[in-house]
Amino acid sequence: MSAKAPIAPEFDSERPVDPPMIGTETAAARPNTTAHAQQGADSEPRTERIDLDRYVVLTDSPIGYVEWVAPVFVCYVGHPYRNSEEIAQTHGFDEAVALVTERASRKSAL
Repeated sequence: MSAKAPIAPEFDSERPVDPPMIGTETAAARPNTTAHAQQGADSEPRTERIDLDRYVVLTDSPIGYVEWVAPVFVCYVGHPYRNSEEIAQTHGFDEAVALVTERASRKSAL
């Protein structure tokens, strides 16, 4: 089997950028990325590396963690880490962050 294991992005700048699709706006017509990120900061989760293979998922405050245990990313909801609950395992980092965010929003809605 020659499948490559996923690689955890060390920094957000190492994540691949999606190329624009044909027929959509060009890169020049897109809004300023930093201004867009500041506007969506309340709804967009961000991640910070806190250990060699662990990331904290933040919105206003920490909502969960993503841990890279090759070849999967393990998703945890809750804070601090020792009190968090494992909710899923996935092969994609962005998918793991989305799962943590979704579960945390459902948990806070209860």
